[in-house]
Amino acid sequence: MKKVIKSDEEWQELLDQKQFIVTRRNFTEPPYSSELALSEKTGLYSCLCCKEPLFDSSCKLDVKTGWPTFFVPATPDAIREEPDNSLDMERTSVICNCCDAFLGHVSEDDEQPTGLRYSINSLALTFEERQEKAVQQAAPASQPASWQPAESK
Repeated sequence: MKKVIKSDEEWQELLDQKQFIVTRRNFTEPPYSSELALSEKTGLYSCLCCKEPLFDSSCKLDVKTGWPTFFVPATPDAIREEPDNSLDMERTSVICNCCDAFLGHVSEDDEQPTGLRYSINSLALTFEERQEKAVQQAAPASQPASWQPAESK
């Protein structure tokens, strides 16, 4: 994976103010502020900043957190996790491995196949819907062809 490195000025030219604040300044958007949170469409969620594939809809959870929520990334190296102690809380941030965009947070969830729940800011994502024919040829809905448990810290 080729690393994408840009200055704040370059990111500000490419992103609108809300997108910049979320992805480059580690803010979390308000819950349910985007249609992606409740979308049931089939396709691929990629990083808004670098277009790197991050999550497949077949691994999207129907947990109504207010953000698109997944149980595993599209590939093991798509994201990385970092400690986040902001707001006097102990959390784990999810970061795009390609461009260092802040995506959201991951938490433990024993009810999910991987034991993890990735809650991702809609403003950090783009979505490309798959056509119906492609969906039938895709991997089973419970896990994409590239499914592997993400390594956790």
